[in-house]
Amino acid sequence: MLAMLTLIFSCQLVGELVVVTFGLTVPGPVLGMLLLFVGLMVRGSTPASLDAAAVGLLSNLSLLLVPAGVGVMLHASLLS
Repeated sequence: MLAMLTLIFSCQLVGELVVVTFGLTVPGPVLGMLLLFVGLMVRGSTPASLDAAAVGLLSNLSLLLVPAGVGVMLHASLLS
């Protein structure tokens, strides 16, 4: 599972590097997940360990988004 988490975050890092290098307007993590998707399409299947790592991340996604949501609510006056 650790290897698959490393794969997911490596794809995100490669996406960030491509965005910074070429000055693209697409967010790096989006490009990284597109690279992961293309890699999985070429492979033809999803490894069970990658599926387990993704389920683990998705089950805790709300914990990862709470600080961002609180920050947006705290600074809502700046956004308006």
